[in-house]
Amino acid sequence: MFWLIIALLGAHRVITDMALFFAELAIWIAAAFVSILVHELGHAFVFRYVYRVPSHILFHGMGGMTIPVVPHQKRHSFFGLLCEVFLSAAGPLAGFVLAGCFLVLFTLGPNHFHENVMNTNVLSVSSLIASFMWNVILISVIWGIFNLLPIYPMDGGHISREIFSFISPRNGVANSLVLSIITAILFAILALHFEQIFMIILFAYFAYQNYQELSFRSFRRW
Repeated sequence: MFWLIIALLGAHRVITDMALFFAELAIWIAAAFVSILVHELGHAFVFRYVYRVPSHILFHGMGGMTIPVVPHQKRHSFFGLLCEVFLSAAGPLAGFVLAGCFLVLFTLGPNHFHENVMNTNVLSVSSLIASFMWNVILISVIWGIFNLLPIYPMDGGHISREIFSFISPRNGVANSLVLSIITAILFAILALHFEQIFMIILFAYFAYQNYQELSFRSFRRW
């Protein structure tokens, strides 16, 4: 499912040359894989060196997930909050660092790199390298920012949940779910305005998923 979803997201180009289409699709898939892998390695780094817990990375239809081998021990203090926020933010941060490194290489590289990115009708080694680097930069930055939205279960949703729970241990999770639902609905409306079908479905799914959890928690409280 991981490879299928990634391929579908990259297969929106108009087919004019079959060889060029498949080359660009392969570059897109490789760039997405590298970007998501580095993102998850950011989380794994924090698990390993902050919490001293090994972890493994799972790729699935919605992206990736870093799973600790044993549950990590949370610290109920402000320092513990910072550690949890850093754990969630480490993924997007790793992506931003990767994008920055690739941007420096791209900027300092040969001038034909910049020309080949704009020229989608040329199939050459330099054009493939330039396309790969540019896709990694775009995916790492755009998906990193997207992941920081306060929508659970994305990284931003985990961050908001930890902050709300620290401020109000009793109602923190419920408050974070309300924020998550509102944010998901607003971005679903925004995606509808720009006619982004996949994003509409994704945000609607997140809103429904968070509403279900909120309803379940409210029922348990009664």
